[in-house]
Amino acid sequence: MALFGSGDIGMDLGTSSIYIVVSKKGVVFNAPSCVAYERETRNVVTFGERAKSMMGRTPQKTDVERPLREPHIRSFDLVSRMVYNYLRDVIKTWRLRRPRLFLALPCGLTPTERETVIEMMVDAGIRSVIPVDESTMSAIGAKIRIDQPYGRMNVDIGGARSNISVFSMGNQVKWRVDQFGGDRMDAAIMDYMRRKHNLIIGENTAEMLKINLGAAQPFEPQVRNEIYGRSLISGLPRGMKVSSDEIIEALQSPIHEFVNVLHRFIEQTPPELASDIFDAGITLSGGGAQLYGLDELLTEQMGMPVRVADEPELTVAHGLYELLSNPDAFEKINLSSPYKEDETIS
Repeated sequence: MALFGSGDIGMDLGTSSIYIVVSKKGVVFNAPSCVAYERETRNVVTFGERAKSMMGRTPQKTDVERPLREPHIRSFDLVSRMVYNYLRDVIKTWRLRRPRLFLALPCGLTPTERETVIEMMVDAGIRSVIPVDESTMSAIGAKIRIDQPYGRMNVDIGGARSNISVFSMGNQVKWRVDQFGGDRMDAAIMDYMRRKHNLIIGENTAEMLKINLGAAQPFEPQVRNEIYGRSLISGLPRGMKVSSDEIIEALQSPIHEFVNVLHRFIEQTPPELASDIFDAGITLSGGGAQLYGLDELLTEQMGMPVRVADEPELTVAHGLYELLSNPDAFEKINLSSPYKEDETIS
């Protein structure tokens, strides 16, 4: 397939993190999808990990934004500068000469947004851009045989949303975008701390609690983390120890809602495909799939096997690498990213 070459690269333009894959090298770059900028001039201060560490700590005239967080991109200028910065670093580091880019796009983009993103990549030094479906790349990276005449289901739980997809004969035959993801879990933890302990905590603290203490169901022994926030009563900084049981309680509501979404999705899936899914089970991918015990809870609630993909946060990047490494294996798979106007975004 002449379309592919040794200088081709792939990019997972995720809502929480951006991964860049180079042919024959694998994942060579990853950074949070964060930008810190001056509010009045919109001049960029910094990107990536440093920008993320500034969340909740910036001076009055500086903001930190994740510009890919919403279903529709609000800040194309910030996305453009972030992508330009990341791509130029990779092109320079690996001495690539105007490579072609296989771009896994996030769900929910309009055709106009998609064309604008592609133009950004060309401006950053890319020779040509081939958009591919993010959900399809995730399924390939999760090692799901989506080219067979059987229904296979992948649930990619990202930062801002989850892509729920059913594949058969190389096509994505049914999909849904749901707003369950790492951000919703963080928000649930922040809300719990405010209601239960009159303590306001930031997004980074909530994310730390989710990673360290979060789970879909109770486990022993309990774990505790000490955190600091601002008291709603005194307005002053206050520290406290939080247990894993409390974080599990905080996450119950969003997880319960997500289980109901999956139930409705399968109920609306054609019977033959639903039967295949019941036999083969559901694969969880994306960073949110790492929540402890989520696969076991879903197995119990859904009445079918649920497994977590290897390195779930990297499934899209792994799918892109497989595509770059062995393109002939995917000739029977529809790699194009379908427009999402008609799907449900809840």
